[in-house]
Amino acid sequence: MNGTGMKRALRAIDDFRRDVAEMAPHTIDLRELEMEVQRRLHTVGRELVTEVLQRADVKAPTVTYQGQQWGNRRESPGTYTSLFGEVDVLRSTFQRGGGGAVLVPLDVRLGIVEKRYTPQAARVLTRAIALMTAEEAAGFLAEAGVASVSKSTLHRVPHAIAARYEQRRQAINDELRESEEVPDDAVTVQVSMDGVMVPQDGEHTKPRGRKPSGPQAPPRHEQRYSVVAPSYPSREDGQSGRAWHEACVGTLSYWNARAEHLKTVYVARMPESGKGTVADELEDELHAALAQRPDLHVCFAADGNPTQWTLLEGISIRLPPETGEASYLLDFYHCAGYLEAAANAVHHDDAPAARVLARHWGDILLEQDDGAIRTLKAMRYHREQVPRGLRSNAMKKSIKFLANQARRGRLAYAEARRNHRPIGSGVVEAAAKTVVNVRMKRAGARFSQHGGQAVMLFRTAVLSDRFDRLSSCIERTYVSDVREAA
Repeated sequence: MNGTGMKRALRAIDDFRRDVAEMAPHTIDLRELEMEVQRRLHTVGRELVTEVLQRADVKAPTVTYQGQQWGNRRESPGTYTSLFGEVDVLRSTFQRGGGGAVLVPLDVRLGIVEKRYTPQAARVLTRAIALMTAEEAAGFLAEAGVASVSKSTLHRVPHAIAARYEQRRQAINDELRESEEVPDDAVTVQVSMDGVMVPQDGEHTKPRGRKPSGPQAPPRHEQRYSVVAPSYPSREDGQSGRAWHEACVGTLSYWNARAEHLKTVYVARMPESGKGTVADELEDELHAALAQRPDLHVCFAADGNPTQWTLLEGISIRLPPETGEASYLLDFYHCAGYLEAAANAVHHDDAPAARVLARHWGDILLEQDDGAIRTLKAMRYHREQVPRGLRSNAMKKSIKFLANQARRGRLAYAEARRNHRPIGSGVVEAAAKTVVNVRMKRAGARFSQHGGQAVMLFRTAVLSDRFDRLSSCIERTYVSDVREAA
């Protein structure tokens, strides 16, 4: 192995130290020197990574891979992207008899991601895209001087990795759930869902930017992994320009005996008919948690959306037999909104009085086991005093909604508080903001179905404290055993 490059790199560090020793203290530019240190250390890093890559290469004339022998060994140059920049390596390639696919043992032994990126470099790219736009990430990585790549690379590579994940989603998620630990002091697990609008291009939107000069090949992730999402709402919405469609977020959150929030697992999917994927993933998460801790009380919580409640109640029907009784709660904030609407109808010219009445009804719900019956009775009494018209219609709407929630057992706030359980779905409401709004609702932003899902995948992994484990699971799918043929 030629060590000339490493000798030059180390000599450059010695030269730098000598140059600094000769500088007058008042002339030192710390920022410029710090950047120069990084440049020279990155040169050393690239040389070391080159040695690692070359060590994994195979020089034998034939190898065994996936039960077959590969021969016709040749050497070809390859470029890899590492934390320290691009590395050029002369590596062995093999083919089976008759030609066809090319095997690069170095790639599959080390788990090179998408045929070019070291696993750690790929992690940097996917975490970056979870936290910021590709443009912001490109600027940040360039400033940090770590795995500095172009904006187009920050679009392309996470999309490809996310497509690979989608092909193996069930197996990878099962592995993640098996390694997930329920907090020791958890007594309640709350399951929630919520909808959130995301910006997409409508079906008839004209291509942005320069018009393509000819037929365009499918995106690289589709060429490699096929079409991930063949059907989705924005593909059949008949809209032009930016169109909004409802994505879905779900949370599985843990709470202790003092009703203190401990931990949350986040799930999110781009718009799809029925929101069934989020419900399926939440159900799998819940079953994995109950397998560890069958003593957990399960609480289902959401706003008044009927589709979400149908899905949550479907999950409750399929709870393991050893699970105790589950509970259901309408998010108290949404409940309070209907109380306020009704109180405003009663005292439409007296805002302070309306606030007092709404708060009174809320206190009854929070403090008395028969609070729903008492509150609805009081609301119906006031309804008779309200003149017909818009105010009366507002009263009827609030009463009808809350009566329906009461019949379904979703207004038992006093019991929940007595048992130190959460009475709101604030965790999933916050999830809609942190997963989607903060990251995806920028000025002029819009997302393809798969591009948006790639962001959601890595962002929910970060928020769930699963990013490292998810990355490890995906990285292992790039690794295979290659042996020198006997």
